[in-house]
Amino acid sequence: MFIKGRNETSMTDKNTGKFPYHQGELAAQDKAGTRGAASELAAGKRSALNFLANHDAFLAAQSFAAMSSVDLNTGNVWVTPLFAKAGDLRAVTENEIVISPHSIPDNDVLNTVESGTPFSLLGIDLNRRIRHRINGVALGFEDNRFEDSSFENNSFEDNDDRGNNDRGLHLQVNEYTPNCPKYINRREIILDASNAESINRKAKREERTSLTEDDQGFIQAMDTLWIGSYAPDIGADCNHRGGKPGFIRVTSPTTIEWPEYRGNGMFFTSGNLEVNDRAGVTLVDFETGSMIQMTGRALVDWKHDGRYEGASRAIVFHIERLVRTDNVTSHRWKRLDYSPYNPVVADSDGTGKDSTGNDSAINDTAINHSECPMKATLVKIVEETETVKTFRFVVSQRIAFLPGQYASFEFNNILGGAASEVRTWTLSETPNSLKGDNTLDISVKRVPNGLVTNWLHDHAELGLELVLTGIQGEMTAITLDADTQTPLVPEQLLLLSAGIGITPNLAMVRGIGAFSLQDKTKVTMIHVERYQRHLLSHHELVRRSHKYPDFSYTNIITSEQGRLTKAQLEALVPNPKEQQAYVCGPALFMAQMTEYLASIGVPVANIHTEAFDF
Repeated sequence: MFIKGRNETSMTDKNTGKFPYHQGELAAQDKAGTRGAASELAAGKRSALNFLANHDAFLAAQSFAAMSSVDLNTGNVWVTPLFAKAGDLRAVTENEIVISPHSIPDNDVLNTVESGTPFSLLGIDLNRRIRHRINGVALGFEDNRFEDSSFENNSFEDNDDRGNNDRGLHLQVNEYTPNCPKYINRREIILDASNAESINRKAKREERTSLTEDDQGFIQAMDTLWIGSYAPDIGADCNHRGGKPGFIRVTSPTTIEWPEYRGNGMFFTSGNLEVNDRAGVTLVDFETGSMIQMTGRALVDWKHDGRYEGASRAIVFHIERLVRTDNVTSHRWKRLDYSPYNPVVADSDGTGKDSTGNDSAINDTAINHSECPMKATLVKIVEETETVKTFRFVVSQRIAFLPGQYASFEFNNILGGAASEVRTWTLSETPNSLKGDNTLDISVKRVPNGLVTNWLHDHAELGLELVLTGIQGEMTAITLDADTQTPLVPEQLLLLSAGIGITPNLAMVRGIGAFSLQDKTKVTMIHVERYQRHLLSHHELVRRSHKYPDFSYTNIITSEQGRLTKAQLEALVPNPKEQQAYVCGPALFMAQMTEYLASIGVPVANIHTEAFDF
């Protein structure tokens, strides 16, 4: 069977000559008004994994993933969670992935797999809020392809050796896309060291066509779901949805629905549903290791009637068949925090839950950002350049954060926007961040078609009140000693940025100064900007470079010097093997710089990136 790639659909990308979106995705983008933004984000899509960017290592490190597959005989779509151990997910080449049978709990689905079966794999690091989406087709099972009685009897036992890396389900990679971290509720896995296998092959399994009362309680307690969809002649897709408990509603024993919050605007799932309503939904109870898998039909309700806070549409899923398997895995997860993007979910009494899952009242004595949401009041506006302004907000209690982390704010009823719009910006000032500060600065760049950013530039006035929904982020080189709580910094630090991507790096530089860490690190800062007049905090950075001998600052003006090249980067970066590198900017810039850094000797594990293209 031949499955088309996305370069055979419609809407040619003028830069690549390929077609990044199919007709259903384009229809969804038009309904939501995101066609322009989606066109820009298409540059981040790839037809293969990138080993230089450590995509293979990312997969191999994951203990959990979700995989959607299509039964071509029935058209049913199923989502299978993968409960893995080290090496169970492996990239053989840039275009081929092997999935160990030891991580696959659902053999019925795999009985439908044949060469050419559409597949989609969502690798997700729940702790770091990183997810990679990989679409393609099955190449089949290697070796005996598990065509023995042990497979039929739901037991793999001795027929597959975990050390044999060629055995397993092979997936051909046709499309690779990193997804945004929004709505990922952060969790830390707890592995059962006494259990050699992650799958319980004797788990209780029940099949039915409607939800029992116990099933309904299971679903409504979940804060995460996985959805699979399929566009005929295009391929399958697997995606993630997150919120606060209760965001998934059971409307009948055969129907569930959930809000679709603001995402990146590409509409992979909704686009598939525009052309084919077959879908699969799976929920995993991270505390008990149980799961419910469902297949049926889904539709997008584009008419927002206000029943979901922060959503402009909903997906309604009609269940045709479900499988519940209790205690299917020995894996357990500890929830660390909810996503700061999660809107409040109204309970039956009309009250809501905050980002911690507690009642939305605020503890006035708390100084930890886990106590968000809270009111933030605008008290100062500074025009930094012709395109960037800094907005200072005051909150009612001190909040501790690390330099380079970002804050999320909720805007309500902006002209042209949804009832609730959540946006994220790096906190650019850091003098009291470690002990807690009640003033929060964000530096915001005006961008074409930037609904909220441009509203801030044009209409924000002193006294404006927003909701601070949380502070998060891993883009920081400054950490705290677990015992003494003193700040630590790498001995060799490379800060590489372009455009407004300078803000987390600027915050780290300011943090190093504020916490007197200049003698503990050698900082190489390189910033790329189109025009000299757009340089942010240029005089401050020049002054720091003159004052501190171990701080090197270089800017590249592309309108005069052209783009930053690998040769230039190699000349500017000392001791590449010892560097901890932090890269922030447009997606293409980060991808290219990651490749350059790896090729000049910076260990891939030491290259950290962060994007806000969502």
